Amino acid sequence: MQHFFTKALNKKIISISPVSGGDINDAFKVVTEYNTFFAKVNSDPVAKDMFEKEALGLKLMKDKAPINVPKVVSTGTIENKSYLLLNWIEQGKSTPQTNENIARQLSKLHKTSNDFFGLYHDNYIGTLFQNNAKNKNWLEFYFSNRIEYQLRLAIDSYLMQNKYIKKTEMMFSRLEPDYPAVVPSLLHGDLWSGNYMIDNKGEAVFIDPAVYYGYREMDIAMMKLFGGFSSEVFTIYDQLFPLDHEWQSRIKFHQLYYILVHVNLFGGGYVSSAQNIIDYYS
Repeated sequence: MQHFFTKALNKKIISISPVSGGDINDAFKVVTEYNTFFAKVNSDPVAKDMFEKEALGLKLMKDKAPINVPKVVSTGTIENKSYLLLNWIEQGKSTPQTNENIARQLSKLHKTSNDFFGLYHDNYIGTLFQNNAKNKNWLEFYFSNRIEYQLRLAIDSYLMQNKYIKKTEMMFSRLEPDYPAVVPSLLHGDLWSGNYMIDNKGEAVFIDPAVYYGYREMDIAMMKLFGGFSSEVFTIYDQLFPLDHEWQSRIKFHQLYYILVHVNLFGGGYVSSAQNIIDYYS
């Protein structure tokens, strides 16, 4: 990889060491004479576009909110391998103020709004395509651009039955009359506990986003899906930016998208989880 990173950075490389970076990409700590970088590398064809969209998402969160994210150094393709270079962030430990810091940054992100749901471009969640075509209506966007798309992928892969399209339509029809009015919020889009880190100041740094403008309960639902966030985070967040009435009754509805993503990535028990949610709300 010495030759690869010399080309990517146009700098003399002092050392390269592998680091944990998830299941999708190879990840490295790259040290040069004056700087240290975090690098993701992938030879899968989808990564050529994926890293570019991830970089745009990081820049959007930094520019619009702004919240703590890694600085994008560059992205590109060399020798049929795509890469994303970020500034290196030294990992630290939580402090008594860390939970408040997470809540404050998240509320700042969610208070960043515009006049549509979606984004200026499509992107990815994991390796799966996210259609971000703009829509003024959140439930229409959530059904067409999120749930229906993932559900049809699962049906085409014989992971779920075709009857769940009709059941999903019934679910949305039943929920719509009591659903709150939704203002678009800038979302991280994939906010589980592995997608933030604590820096050496004890502050949260948000990584690996799948950003778009959507309903902020989506980020809250994902945070609660696999755990890893203190209850204090949600208490402080609700004080800073009170959640809509009966938000807890909609958690599983908003988790359905992330579970369908896991159906299409991993199959297994996520299939029955998705079916149970659709059955419950329909």
